[in-house]
Amino acid sequence: MMHETATSIAKNTTVMMASQGVTWISSFVLMLFLPRYLGSEEYGRLYLAISLTMMFQIVIDFGGSYFIAKEVSRDRSKAAYLMANSIALRGILWIFSLASLGLISFVAGYSPLVVALIFILGFAKLWEGTGRVLVSCFQGFELMQYPSLGAIAERTFIMMTGVGALLLGADALLIAILMAISTLLSFVMNLRFSRRIIPRVPGIRWGALRDLLREGLPYFLWSVFAVMYYRVDVVMLSLMAPESVVGWYGASYRFFDVLMFLPSILSWAVFPVLSRLNRQPGTDPASVTRKSLDLVLLAGIPLSIVVCAFADEIIDLFFGLGQYGPSVILLRIFSFGLLLVYVDFILGTTLFASDRQKQWTMVALAALALNPVLNYFLIPVTQASLGNGGIGAAIATLITELFVMAMALAILPQRILSGSRVSVQLKGLVAGGLMALALWLLHGTETNWILLALFGGLVYATALFTFRALSDAEMGFLGGFFSYSNLKQTFVLHRG
Repeated sequence: MMHETATSIAKNTTVMMASQGVTWISSFVLMLFLPRYLGSEEYGRLYLAISLTMMFQIVIDFGGSYFIAKEVSRDRSKAAYLMANSIALRGILWIFSLASLGLISFVAGYSPLVVALIFILGFAKLWEGTGRVLVSCFQGFELMQYPSLGAIAERTFIMMTGVGALLLGADALLIAILMAISTLLSFVMNLRFSRRIIPRVPGIRWGALRDLLREGLPYFLWSVFAVMYYRVDVVMLSLMAPESVVGWYGASYRFFDVLMFLPSILSWAVFPVLSRLNRQPGTDPASVTRKSLDLVLLAGIPLSIVVCAFADEIIDLFFGLGQYGPSVILLRIFSFGLLLVYVDFILGTTLFASDRQKQWTMVALAALALNPVLNYFLIPVTQASLGNGGIGAAIATLITELFVMAMALAILPQRILSGSRVSVQLKGLVAGGLMALALWLLHGTETNWILLALFGGLVYATALFTFRALSDAEMGFLGGFFSYSNLKQTFVLHRG
């Protein structure tokens, strides 16, 4: 990778890793308290409300982060215009979404508590949608330190107030209110920092909203199809299984979601760079994709092994086996899908940056058609035979992700993977096999599972180093992420 490209990716990845560290701690702490203090049924209601409102978030975020970030990365003079008109469009779509949530709640016959949770979280989507416009503009400028500060403030607030409220006996309703307040805090901070890239916001050009709708349609459709097939399983579970099953599934899926931090961060850092390079003659965006795939695969292999090997201990630590014992098998199923999702993150980002959003949207549409059909058959079967319909939903998710990866590889430009090094993936798999063997040999000992996981990671890292899976230049690049000079440059709040 070119020095400038590597520097931008390293800088933005580092700052988002720091932000994700706080988010990770917050998520883990909340996982320790929320399911235990709310109970499986009330936690299932909260998770259902979160899932429903997230599905409508994609309507509000018309065009998503991809469209705005891509356009800004290629022509930063468009930022002010895109910001003003996108915020206006999202306000209109928020009204439509809130009305739709009310209609769905009525038709589904949800309890008054679930309806209240849905509307609290749905109302917060107004400033969340506006804030995402600001974050996308920062992403296009490749200045992710600013929204990262907002994310840190948001996660710190919900962790501290949420845990305190639960200890004082709070219910799901108060937790939902605190979640809404935390996102408002992040929005206010992003709004304040936005002046550093857009000192003056122009007036809204209402006639331009039609252009935004047209240009953002492929990204919007992809978001609709992709998020719905990610979240439709929860809705179908709520209609085909008891609320406690939704809670079991929500617990395992929540942990699975947390582990998406690495490909999510890398995709955010890589996307504006890939978008810019695809318009610059004489550059090689394919090398960025190949190295990103190598990185997520090498990082995802040990994570998958740890989650599978210690699923019992993970569920016991964060949720308690008493109420969430059935979540163990679900987490093990999700561990097999971890690598698939990691790869899909990078492939999807590359397809968007290569202007293949229409083809990628069709893949998401096919996945949306496939996933509910799988859920329709698998949830009742596993609920009747195993007493846990979540197993069917988890298997459906795994099959869908495999389908998505196969389709993404089929439509990816051939030049992207033509120079990929298969030996890197093979070395990673062999190192993963040695790690799994070491953990299997130590299984049943009295050693703490966290220490065993760390030891397994050491075996994996040693094997990678011995096999020379990464070149000296790549090792130096990764080491530079946490160098003093990079950290200093990353966290200085300049004016871009």
